Amino acid sequence: MRPAEPPPDHALPTPAGSDPTDSGTVDSGVVDAGAEPADAAASQTPGSWMFLSSHAHVLLCLAADPHQTLPVIAQKVGITTRAVQLILTDLIQGGYIERTKVGRRNHYRINPDGHLRHPLEAHHRIADLITAVGPATPDDARDASADGASTPPRRRRTG
Repeated sequence: MRPAEPPPDHALPTPAGSDPTDSGTVDSGVVDAGAEPADAAASQTPGSWMFLSSHAHVLLCLAADPHQTLPVIAQKVGITTRAVQLILTDLIQGGYIERTKVGRRNHYRINPDGHLRHPLEAHHRIADLITAVGPATPDDARDASADGASTPPRRRRTG
């Protein structure tokens, strides 16, 4: 009998009782049929992840410019316009932002006193997040999508 091949360095152990064919990715459950991935998302490598969620990215975009359109935010964050709409609905319902109509466009105002949702961070306010990370600047997002480098290059594990 031949010994089993060791898993690749990047493989994660599969929890007992889970589907071994599952890629381990988390799906929001929202499918936008026919939507093209935005430039920033297309440049991500399979299995890549980020410390901040799309909700945080949308919030940081609005902190930089509360007059941005949904397609612009979608392009910067690397998600679909529909996903931005759903995130904005979550943020509005959660009391994190307010939307007002200014002419034909929307203006968003962030509630800096709203608290982060997870119990580990609930003692921090939205203002703390924006201060710590900084608002997404238009130049940073534009440069990242133009270079195709919205995420840092992945490093291979050694040893």
